[in-house]
Amino acid sequence: MGQVILFKRKPKVPEAKVVGHRILFYTDEEIDITLLALNMYGFDKLRYTVETMKSLEPLYIKACLCELRRSDLISSHGRRVINMIINNMEEVRDAN
Repeated sequence: MGQVILFKRKPKVPEAKVVGHRILFYTDEEIDITLLALNMYGFDKLRYTVETMKSLEPLYIKACLCELRRSDLISSHGRRVINMIINNMEEVRDAN
């Protein structure tokens, strides 16, 4: 008969929960396109500025950016910028 090989199980480490999201802007062009998306496709009848944009939920901003990306109003360069903004979004996880 063969030998029995014992395997040690590693205890499962719970994954950190997602607390929120963060959008990082690196250029003024990214901020301008985001403001354009918010003012065109935002759900509120509010005119968004850089100051009011800071208080918005990043997933709301992402939804507006996706609407602008789907439209015919923006160039291919603008679509690339929108893709860079969306790709730079980060999940904020709980430290525990």
